[in-house]
Amino acid sequence: MAEGGSQAPAGAEASMIQEYTFQDKFNEVKVCGLILAMKDSYMIWVGTAAGSFNSLDVAMKTPMDTMPVSCPLMGSSADAPGNAMAKRLSMKLKAQVFLSYSLPATMPELQLAVEGRLAQELKKISAAPTPA
Repeated sequence: MAEGGSQAPAGAEASMIQEYTFQDKFNEVKVCGLILAMKDSYMIWVGTAAGSFNSLDVAMKTPMDTMPVSCPLMGSSADAPGNAMAKRLSMKLKAQVFLSYSLPATMPELQLAVEGRLAQELKKISAAPTPA
C-alpha cells in the first residue's frame, strides 16, 4: 500500500528541524504527507497531490488539563477533522502539534487510515536518533 517515504538528506543531521515525507493510496485517493519534527513540536501537512493548504490547527497539553487544548488557526471551525486529529496526535506525542488536514472531510474512513499512517510515521521518527 505504501508508495515510499523519505528522510532529511545526509548532512542535515545538525538541523533543528527534521523533514519527513510519505505518500500512500487509500480508496483510490493519493495521500501525501509532510512532517517537520522539531525539538518540542511537529508541523504536519496531509493532503492530496494537488497540494492545497486549506486549514491549520494547533493542539498542545497545558498544566491545567489532562486533555490537550486545540484551536483552528486557519480555515474551518474547531469541529473539523484536523482539529480532533491534532488533539489526539498531541496527546500521543506529548508535544505541540500543528496540523494542516487538507483532505475531504466527507470520508471518515480516509481520516482513520491517514491517522494510522501518521502514527506509523511518527513512531519511526521518534525512534530515530535526535540531532545533538
